[in-house]
Amino acid sequence: MSDQLDRDAAGSLVVGFSGTTATDELRRGVAGGLGAVILFTRNVADAEQVAALTASLRAERPDLIVAIDHEGGEFSHLAPANPWPLASPRLLGDLDDLDLTRASARDAAATLATLGIDLMLAPSVDVNSNPANPIISTRSFGRTADVVSRHGVAFVEGVHEAGIAACPKHFPGHGDVAVDSHSDLPRVDRSIEEVQAVELAPFRATIAAGADVVMSAHIVFSAYDDQPATLSHRVLTGLLREELGFSGVITTDALEMQAITKNRSIEDAAVESIAAGADLAMIAVGTADPHALIDRVADAVRGGTLKAERVADAAARVRALAASLGQRTRQPGLDGAPIREVAARVVANQSFPELGPAPYVVDLTQGLHPAWNPYFSGLPEIFTRIAPGADGVVLRGQHRETNATEPENDAIAKAAPAAEGRPLVIAIQDAGRTPWMREALTHLLQKHPDDVFVLCTGIPEDQALIPEGTPSATTSGRNLVVLEAVARELTR
Repeated sequence: MSDQLDRDAAGSLVVGFSGTTATDELRRGVAGGLGAVILFTRNVADAEQVAALTASLRAERPDLIVAIDHEGGEFSHLAPANPWPLASPRLLGDLDDLDLTRASARDAAATLATLGIDLMLAPSVDVNSNPANPIISTRSFGRTADVVSRHGVAFVEGVHEAGIAACPKHFPGHGDVAVDSHSDLPRVDRSIEEVQAVELAPFRATIAAGADVVMSAHIVFSAYDDQPATLSHRVLTGLLREELGFSGVITTDALEMQAITKNRSIEDAAVESIAAGADLAMIAVGTADPHALIDRVADAVRGGTLKAERVADAAARVRALAASLGQRTRQPGLDGAPIREVAARVVANQSFPELGPAPYVVDLTQGLHPAWNPYFSGLPEIFTRIAPGADGVVLRGQHRETNATEPENDAIAKAAPAAEGRPLVIAIQDAGRTPWMREALTHLLQKHPDDVFVLCTGIPEDQALIPEGTPSATTSGRNLVVLEAVARELTR
């Protein structure tokens, strides 16, 4: 039993790692039956390197699943390997062209396929019903279950057309939270009827569309359980598996997030999530120890706290998915036509003044996040590449207007005089939930009331903050190709 138990324990895990080549330890884990490996920015140098990395992993075991987060928008783990980044889900939802969403997903998934990646951890089908949500923002297709459901289905269809697996997330729904699960445990107190009508509708739709994998959320849904969904048998087995009829692979979100590990170890969380019904327990940190994790799951079975049948069932589902992926026809990487079409529509659907070739750009944007990094430094980088006479500054979440007695440290106060005598572009990202950004916008508009343009690069609800008569536009996300098209229009 021990050898089979160890392989089943390994088959129920998805792990991350550091570096751009596979370590010997990771290779041994893959050979020993690891269910999946997940890639992040830290693992990507260029397309040739990624393809070589995935090939080296599969040389250890051909049926290994290789996954990556690939939702679109500002963040792309594949940026050095992909010249045509995926549009943000919110922008696709705003354009509301299902064929374009499907083509965008197909293009992105085909690129993954050429690199040896066969599980796209997307789409996010969270309904962003709370604009103050600190973590979803433009990762969601929109604010209603209808929009998210329709575009979630189109996205899954596009991924399948490229020959790889799609993963709707974050079940039962991450759209109505006020806390980021990377830092603490969110709680949703909607009734079962409300959850059914809003959060669950997109999951029902994407499951019906053949979703291969569903990712759980580290959120307490009090109408169902007092445990986070990732660790809840009632949510994963009772709701997702039995009530919604999902027969594919259930993966957790990264278990090292503070919503889970504030009160338990990563290893204990892996065991608890598998017991609750997860088929893949995800440990995404670069320091993940595959062998220690395999031993912990196997020891839980030997100690009687985890049933051998549950672990065997989890591993069997993962192997079945891997086998099906091996039989699918992969599309070659495409040429980026969908994102160029998205960018063209953003420009065509809105009015952009001609500011000339030398605007000053103040990019008010959210702080860096522990889970990802933007793939460009900010809008000044984009504008100066398009128009070398442009200039500007990026002010992230760590910037605040300081005490009046310390004006030399006030980055926002310095930005206004820097723009004197030239057009000013102010970019805001989710200012509606960011007090310092709203204050900065007001300050900059007061100091520079003329020859100014405001670009909403986060959720389009920020438009409500812009004074009447001030020229503005939205991009509903920070996609590089879209922002380049906007910069070209503004700097004519």
